[in-house]
Amino acid sequence: MQGFKWIFAIFYHPIMILFILLTFLLPLLIFGQWNMALDSGIPSDINWLAFLSIIAFWVYLAMRSRFLGKLYRKITILLPFMQMLLYTGIGLAIGQIFIDQWAEREAYSKDGAALLALLSFAAVRLLMSLFYWKFPLAHPKAEHQPVEKG
Repeated sequence: MQGFKWIFAIFYHPIMILFILLTFLLPLLIFGQWNMALDSGIPSDINWLAFLSIIAFWVYLAMRSRFLGKLYRKITILLPFMQMLLYTGIGLAIGQIFIDQWAEREAYSKDGAALLALLSFAAVRLLMSLFYWKFPLAHPKAEHQPVEKG
């Protein structure tokens, strides 16, 4: 069993590092698709929600497994930052759906699609704020205490 765990880790960690790099760029990539679709009127051919769900699954594996989550315990800010980027990506991907519906089927006006995209992004960011308000990243007892100079 120990050998299987190490073999899985050999494949898991390079993919996870790639996903971390892609997650950092993800909001820029999706927003670029927004601009391209609104400028040209051609819908995106990328299913961002499917891509985000794959990344979220890999992050979930790292959160649930002590062995696979060593990177997140070494760099403590990485996991909350990845979660925030995933939530932001979800909001942008939902907005991309509205823009694609305008570009492909003319379901909305161009301004209506842009407005719905912005509202979906704002709604997801609001829900993320409420989530982190209810479950803060820093525990109140762990606040930084100033060091007294003696």
